[in-house]
This record gives sequence, C-alpha cells and structure tokens, in this order.
Amino acid sequence: MKFFACQSCGTTVYFDSTVCVNCGARLGYLPERFQMSALEPHGNRWKALAAPDRFFTFCANGEYDACNWLIPADGVAPLCLACRHNRTVPDLSSQVNVVQWRKIELAKRWLFYSLMRWRLPVPNRTEDPENGLAFDFLAEITKPYGTVEPVHDGPR
Repeated sequence: MKFFACQSCGTTVYFDSTVCVNCGARLGYLPERFQMSALEPHGNRWKALAAPDRFFTFCANGEYDACNWLIPADGVAPLCLACRHNRTVPDLSSQVNVVQWRKIELAKRWLFYSLMRWRLPVPNRTEDPENGLAFDFLAEITKPYGTVEPVHDGPR
C-alpha cells in the first residue's frame, strides 16, 4: 500500500482518503501525478497544493463518496479516467447498493492505479467499442412480494 503526505500538514494520508485526519484539509487524488493532494476551495473548483497551477473538480461519482479522483476543471468529462469505464452501476437509490458500489469502486481505482503505473492502455468502450474495457456493476433486484432476482453470469 502506498502512503502519501498531506501537503498542508505533512500527516500520512492514504489512497482512499478524502479528508486529512490531522488538519481537516480536503483531499483528492491526481491520477496523472500518482499523488494525493490537499485542496483549497475556489468557488465550485479546487486548487490542488500538489499542482497549484491548475483548478480541478471531483469526479461526478464523488457525489456518492464513490470516487476521490480529481479531473481538470476546464475539461468536458464529468467522470475520471477510471469511472469512465463504468457501463452499468446498481440502483443508487438503495443505500445497500451504494455501500457495496463504493467498495467495488475502491478496488477498481486500485486496479487503474496499477494499470497506469505499468503504462498499459486502458481504452473504454467509447474509445474502442469492440475491445475497450467496461464494468457492469450489478445488484440483486427485489421484486414485489419479496422475491429476489439474483445476479448471475447468464442463462443456466
């Protein structure tokens, strides 16, 4: 596991951290720098202390506490590099699904951290419709009268 330091106070922070436990600074991950950064708010944007020459926003999945990756504020994509690979997410009106989805998203971000470190290509289905990587995060569906439609890998 890689450890990072809060640029605001020097305390150790982790890959999945969103707030420094010592100084309370908001934190985000800069994937192009492989670095966690303390952040300063600037309206609806953030200035990363690790990259003070640019403004950032959080990946749209940060709204569910499912992603702490930052994207350039002047970019057009609302999702970070890792979350752009999601093709299907579970029904997020269910708190159970949100909790489980957060766990899967953390594991997926570790995967993308490694793929990027190894400089492997990570095209999504938009960039490469035939061979691009896509994630379908499914959940069981509870039907009327308490019956459950389980998730499975196809017809049996």
